[in-house]
Amino acid sequence: MSEEDDTTAAEASLRRAVEQLCGDGSDGSEAAQEAVQALADGPGKAWTPEQETQIRTMVEQIRKLRDLNRPGGGWWRRRREWRAREQLVDMMEAGGSELLNEAELWHWKSHAMVELLLKFMDTAMRQDDTVETLGRIEALNAVTYEDYQQAKKQLAEKKAATG
Repeated sequence: MSEEDDTTAAEASLRRAVEQLCGDGSDGSEAAQEAVQALADGPGKAWTPEQETQIRTMVEQIRKLRDLNRPGGGWWRRRREWRAREQLVDMMEAGGSELLNEAELWHWKSHAMVELLLKFMDTAMRQDDTVETLGRIEALNAVTYEDYQQAKKQLAEKKAATG
């Protein structure tokens, strides 16, 4: 399947999700999940299938690590977090930092996409909401790892300045 076909399929699934969220009363959760999958996990550049598999595995490991890295849980969770962190480091050493960077970007895009779509899961979208959402999704998909890192740095600087 070509990259153009992937984009067309992603746009079609997104439009279907947005249409279902626009107030016809149907449950748009399946379409929204399909749109998130099609758009959020898509490759940013031409990765080989093996590299994409490694990136997906790293994304899952990042999710696991972030899930384990929350307050509470005691000694066992800290131990599982430590093991998950070691596994992620091993994956990075095997795949390289470029693949880890891409995995981090995919994870962030996926999370941002879910947050964006969840905003409208319990209410009907107006036409203005649809236009705004599609604009945000296009902007989200255009983000590169460098843009992501620059934004994180600016947020950290702003947080340090105020707090």
